[in-house]
Amino acid sequence: MKIRFYQFYFVLAIVLLIATICNDLLHVLAPNGATYTIGNFSLLRPDGSASCSVVALGVVLIVATAVNAFGLFVSFFTNFELQKRASILSVLLLTGYYILLLLYVLLVLYSDEAVTTISLEAAVMFPFTAIVLNVLSFLAARRTEAKILAKASGFRLRD
Repeated sequence: MKIRFYQFYFVLAIVLLIATICNDLLHVLAPNGATYTIGNFSLLRPDGSASCSVVALGVVLIVATAVNAFGLFVSFFTNFELQKRASILSVLLLTGYYILLLLYVLLVLYSDEAVTTISLEAAVMFPFTAIVLNVLSFLAARRTEAKILAKASGFRLRD
């Protein structure tokens, strides 16, 4: 079995998405010194209560991880069309993840109190890196497919 370079892109994207699922995303400081913590599955309020209103963030990440795992699995069978579609779907899911995160920050946190400081964790940038890796995987799969087609068309028998 031949390991191709775009398969490493899928593996790195899966690792980054799993790391994002396991870590907190944001710490929000209110004027009175209260700190809110947004994770992928819960919103931790300053009084210690947890709200599960942000579960959709974690669900989108789990689906994006499954799509990347599917793309990796399909890449072992050199099905380039499904690989490219999995990459595109993953990019769309992760873009939706950032839109959803922005909505939660604006709607959930700004409705409670005025916010003075938002502290980003490193895990917020992992899905963006996964988007870049999926685009690179798409381009690499397209290039590999073109090379295989060019090589196959070069050996045709002439009449």
